Amino acid sequence: MSDIPDAIHLVRSVIMKSALDCECRDKVDAALQQLEAFERQRNQAKLLAMAREERRKIGILLDMLGDFAEDDEMDSGIIEAASLLFADIAAAAQEGSRILKEITSPETCV
Repeated sequence: MSDIPDAIHLVRSVIMKSALDCECRDKVDAALQQLEAFERQRNQAKLLAMAREERRKIGILLDMLGDFAEDDEMDSGIIEAASLLFADIAAAAQEGSRILKEITSPETCV
């Protein structure tokens, strides 16, 4: 998702292959693990905020759609507008689903 996981991986590779003493390597590894956990939480918070934004969009679109079909007499313009609202709701739901799947994806877990 970002360059930070790649940088952590690179630092870990360099440190673990270096001639540093074991205690120093262990300390660096522990620090890198903490950084990875922090980055994972930061990414998850960002993705959750994005999913919440999709939910907000869906709510707005549903409110707009609420005016549709209040009576049985519809003209083609209203039907077309409702069709577009349904398509936008579907797109926002699809994006929200993709975002939530990304949270549980192994690639998101640094």
